[in-house]
Amino acid sequence: MKYLLFCLFIYDEAKINYELMIDIYCDVIDNFWDISFAFKAMNTYSFEQKENNFRFFSNNKELFDVFSKSLLWEVQVKYYDFSEIQKFEPNTLILNFFERKIDYNYLESFEYEIRLINFSYFSLESFHSLSSPWIVQNHGSIKHSNNLTVVEFSVSLLAGTGWVFSEKKFLTNILSREYFEHTYNIPKNKKWISIFCYPETQELLEKSWFFENFWNEYLFLSFGKQNLNTQNSFQVPFLTLHEYYFLLKYCHWNMVRGENSLITALEAWKAFYWDIYKESNQAHIQKLEDFTLYLTTEKYPLNLILAQTQWNIQHDFQLLSEIFQEK
Repeated sequence: MKYLLFCLFIYDEAKINYELMIDIYCDVIDNFWDISFAFKAMNTYSFEQKENNFRFFSNNKELFDVFSKSLLWEVQVKYYDFSEIQKFEPNTLILNFFERKIDYNYLESFEYEIRLINFSYFSLESFHSLSSPWIVQNHGSIKHSNNLTVVEFSVSLLAGTGWVFSEKKFLTNILSREYFEHTYNIPKNKKWISIFCYPETQELLEKSWFFENFWNEYLFLSFGKQNLNTQNSFQVPFLTLHEYYFLLKYCHWNMVRGENSLITALEAWKAFYWDIYKESNQAHIQKLEDFTLYLTTEKYPLNLILAQTQWNIQHDFQLLSEIFQEK
């Protein structure tokens, strides 16, 4: 995968005060994706720019504490609630996740220059508007108002966007399969299958006897508080982003939810299924079409592409089961 050295268009080094911290605004709506992407951005920025001090404004201290274990050791970050933003003077660089509503009047009330990077939600939607791919056109666009400069960052897998952040950008410690066997006592001599899905999906899998379709040579791994109602399963504690990146590589296949886990599954180069979040307005159907078209252009196996639709839309697990038991 390609990665953006986003310093190329974000920074004018002559204007940066390196003694100041960077402000992070992270509105946690879809839990793991929102905050994990922000943490990956801090790690990436620290690795590439050697800037390690952050103020993290958010609305979920519990998840912040969980993901803090995933930060590079150099990163220094302090958490604040969104309600405390205007108790501080803003720093000269602000990273805003994801398109959170900003009080521009407040930022423009200061005499010094402020640059705000506005990160979009993950999207592949330009496949359906190739004559005018909005997320590509939007990426890197700049707006000036008084002392404030706003730069748009399109999060996507499409060429011409800001791309996504990945653990492999700055990994220095390779974790072996034996690491997970010894650290978490995961049984050996089994083919691991990681299951990280929404509760509604787990319920459907259990009701359809999905897990019982697999021989005893397979072991289903769940994470954190998720507990699978099947005999041949093992509950792993909540992993760091670093650990999760390597664990998926040692799994026979992976079921993932959310965009962050999807990116990790794609990088594992194993058969996978994306349990897309089912939205009440049916917007997920369009997102799924965008995603399957992306997989087609990237020449993924046809049966794997079909399985994404058959289960997410039709709740037909047969093809999915067949794929994941292939040698």
